[in-house]
Amino acid sequence: MNQFETLKNNLNLDFLLSLSSLLQFLVLLVAGLLVYFLQQRSVNSISSSSKGDWKFAGEAFIKIVNPIIFLIAISISSYFLSLYQTVNLLVITQILVMALILIRLAVYLIRYLLQPNPLLNAYQNILSSILWSFVVLHLFGFLTPILNILESITFSFGEKDFSILLVLQLLIGIFLSIIAAMTLSRFIENKLMKVTQLSLNGRVMINKIVRIALYVIAVVIALDTIGLDLTFLSVFGGAFGVGLAFGMQKIASNYISGFTILLDKSLQIGDILTIGEHYGIVETIKSRYTVLRKLDGVEVIIPNETLIAENIVNHTCTNRKVRVAIDIQIGYESSVDLATKIMLDACNGQERVIKIDPDPTVYLMNFGESGIDLKLVFYILDAEEGTYRLRSDINKEIWKQFTNQGIEIPFPQRVVHINKSDNLN
Repeated sequence: MNQFETLKNNLNLDFLLSLSSLLQFLVLLVAGLLVYFLQQRSVNSISSSSKGDWKFAGEAFIKIVNPIIFLIAISISSYFLSLYQTVNLLVITQILVMALILIRLAVYLIRYLLQPNPLLNAYQNILSSILWSFVVLHLFGFLTPILNILESITFSFGEKDFSILLVLQLLIGIFLSIIAAMTLSRFIENKLMKVTQLSLNGRVMINKIVRIALYVIAVVIALDTIGLDLTFLSVFGGAFGVGLAFGMQKIASNYISGFTILLDKSLQIGDILTIGEHYGIVETIKSRYTVLRKLDGVEVIIPNETLIAENIVNHTCTNRKVRVAIDIQIGYESSVDLATKIMLDACNGQERVIKIDPDPTVYLMNFGESGIDLKLVFYILDAEEGTYRLRSDINKEIWKQFTNQGIEIPFPQRVVHINKSDNLN
């Protein structure tokens, strides 16, 4: 009989309140308080001095080192206390803490090897706790009875009988398979994005197809590994078809539209679009939606079906040159030729403006009520950087030179004639 079974069989109030047990509980309490205070100091230090990957490494280091410190403290105490009494509780605690350390080391090692994996990153603590709980139940001899109970609880679905244990095995198998599929798909994505012979849209489309295929294969392998008869999936065929035809038609339409966009290359990542009231750069093309980042930094999520069904303006479909116009009015007493020269000089002084093919031009548009309407037209290649600052810099230079050269920028004026009448009192 091992120490775990001995403790389980002798666990009663007299045993817990005995002097030997109380001394061991006191050791555990002191060791726990020591680790707690050290953890608080370490967390504050890492939070204030570390960022990004170093912060993650520091947090992982704390979660590994704290159990080690706890293990060292109770091991030393157990050695000296064993000279005077039995230390079964401390020995069992040492084994459990060592199991926790090994599990956390394994999980963090897997996370490091599989980076980036958002699913594993989000559930690493939960995964460590579940694995450690299985170890504890196994050591105390509770795992086998629990599994037998779960296997004895069955329910019917169609013509098949399923147990709770089978369902749990299925969920765990799917979870692990999806993690493996996500990791493999990210590895393929990193390699695929370096292939310059394919267009960006082609690489994105191939990556999405590969990812979906890997997910399907992972689920099928998980189902087959636990011995589940895959013929039961035919039960879902009719229900899925009806759901796809009615409730899921919008979702299916968005997915199909996404693949259509990637295939016909009508849109690409980095294109500048006007969609309704939104103007911005295509940040990401997902299977179901496209992310449009506006010039103010706001990201708009647009369903792919909208991009297929509605009219959109692609300012950079075949040419990344984007036209920018600035309207200026000068007085009738001012020189049009001098104003034109000043406007062109101010425009050509900006690095972002294309100087040749096409070159900046000033047009005389109209003779207005208050002055002569001029339009400065030029092109840029980096419209994703916005035009507000560029317009502002050009306008400032034009205003400065207009002031120095005496060019008038008129304001609306009205002439009122008053007719005097002899009959008017």
